[in-house]
Amino acid sequence: MAITTVFPREMEMNAISTKGGESVFHKMRNVLNSVHVSAGLINQQLREFHLDDVGRIADMLEAHEDNVGWYLTQDPKGKKIPHYLGQLSQELRHKHLATLTELTTLNYYLEQLEYVLTAGHAPERAGGFKDTVQFAAVMDEAVMAHQGELDRMGIEVVRDYCMVGEGILEVARLRPIVVSLIRNAINAMCEAPTRTHRLGLHVMPCPDRDGFVRLQVEDTGCGISSDCLTRVFSPQTPEMQADLLPNLHASALAAKDLGGSLRVWSDGPNQGAMFTLDLPVIHMEDTQ
Repeated sequence: MAITTVFPREMEMNAISTKGGESVFHKMRNVLNSVHVSAGLINQQLREFHLDDVGRIADMLEAHEDNVGWYLTQDPKGKKIPHYLGQLSQELRHKHLATLTELTTLNYYLEQLEYVLTAGHAPERAGGFKDTVQFAAVMDEAVMAHQGELDRMGIEVVRDYCMVGEGILEVARLRPIVVSLIRNAINAMCEAPTRTHRLGLHVMPCPDRDGFVRLQVEDTGCGISSDCLTRVFSPQTPEMQADLLPNLHASALAAKDLGGSLRVWSDGPNQGAMFTLDLPVIHMEDTQ
């Protein structure tokens, strides 16, 4: 159930209006409602962690500590434990990633709330709270969230990071985009399990747009047919929305809100794909 924040009516009537005519309290209420929704999702995700199952397996192994080898290889129940632990590990990793992503969203809403309280209005869509960003570090953080899965699949991670320096950007909105692109690349490579795969990460100055930085995520997966390239960023239908299906439509909108663009190219089925994220950035040396 969604939780809403209700302010006393007299406070709303006396609220100071911002330049757009919207009261500070109205903006606070909108942001706080988003905070409640995000916090509720995190709470639900944490409750779905199967920690009790881990405890039960530990009890089973402890009960057979004198003959664990026989129990895991001969006992009907014990033989199921290794396979189940593999499934549990994968599910916990997915839940962990989803929770980290939602925490990033929550942090963004809290930054908006800070602006409301200190400046009297929320930041404009293309000019919200900005912070120092190291683009290579953002890429590496997103990879670390999937490192266990990459290792199990034997996917080589190839980094091609050019010197772009530190910049100023809305980091809280950039991270979910990069996480979604890497999640999408892993999904694409899962669709072609018989091949050796490589995940390519590129950071460089944008060669055709001054003042922009280019981030690219390249995979060797199932590829995209030419007639589907224009639909990659279409909105997801309800049946498509799943934990392991990144919302590329939302990522494209977020890139646009940041003043940049997100596009994709593939030579066709089984030829892999490359997603290119171009973002405007204020370099640290330009602010001094």
